[in-house]
Amino acid sequence: MPERWLDPGIAGLRAEICQVQSTGEEFALLFGTRAGDGARLERRILLSPLLAKQLAAALTGLGRDLNATPAGATECAASDADAPAGARRMLGLVRELGVGFGFEKSFKLSPGSAQDERVILGVRAERAAREALLHICRELGMSPAHLEQLEARLPEANTVGFGFEGARQGGWYKVYLEFWDRVVERVRREPSKAAPQVLFLGYKWPVRGGGRSALAEYTCHPLLAVEAIARRLAALYPPDSPSLAAAQEILQLAAARLGANDSFVYVEAAEQGNPRRSFDLNFYKAGLRVADLRAPLSRLGERYSIPSARLESLLGESAARPFGHLSGGLGREGEDFLTVYYEIEGL
Repeated sequence: MPERWLDPGIAGLRAEICQVQSTGEEFALLFGTRAGDGARLERRILLSPLLAKQLAAALTGLGRDLNATPAGATECAASDADAPAGARRMLGLVRELGVGFGFEKSFKLSPGSAQDERVILGVRAERAAREALLHICRELGMSPAHLEQLEARLPEANTVGFGFEGARQGGWYKVYLEFWDRVVERVRREPSKAAPQVLFLGYKWPVRGGGRSALAEYTCHPLLAVEAIARRLAALYPPDSPSLAAAQEILQLAAARLGANDSFVYVEAAEQGNPRRSFDLNFYKAGLRVADLRAPLSRLGERYSIPSARLESLLGESAARPFGHLSGGLGREGEDFLTVYYEIEGL
């Protein structure tokens, strides 16, 4: 009978590097993240020689099984019920790619509003045919001008994200290109001159068509310490902003889970033709759950005049999910906002 794993409270880790060490008495599996020219050890798993032998045999068996599916290439286990109704056509198109994909949901808080019809489906660009990715963009109604731009930049992208945001007017489709490898390569080449660099491009247009499309640039500010991130947040918008106070509190909450010299990926966003000015912070490495944000989000809900029952409903649905990233600042209509992203299925 399979073991039933109890995992509440166990911090997650997205390892970038691994290594196996051994002595006569034990084997050690080392998992960590890259740090400059080296690696930072994040987890060490010790195995007895017998258990290590069993693990090696199991992995060898999977490698010989012609019916086994490589990790990261399985079909996403999320169902239609996990996506808002307006996003299910997009979800179907992404499933037709036949590759694994990440699944993030989010809720956006702003004065008098709590919007949760939001989802992003992430695909590794190398796993999907280029024309198949462009086909999804065409089917969703991306403008020819933006499609031409996206096609030109697609070979440089590591991941492609397909997004949906609901609204009374029918909502928005979004497609994101991520250029993570380019940013990392630049930082490794010139760590002392880690200048800001575009990490994402976001193409956005109304689901019903007929409206004006938008292009957002997300600029990464590499190697910022937590204190420097806090300063950039404070300079991003007015000091009495409700979302600024919540973001600073969540930043310190996540920073308490890190080592002394560690930090987070910090990005600032702007869109052409509107006053948007916002940030995005990736908090996955902190291993937090959405439930850990209850106190700062409750205080923000009060300042935004969001009914407590509505906020509790959002937190109840997402509380046990891994907290992924946080965005906030001024939206495209000039409104103060804070958005909490959480993971349904990893990329």
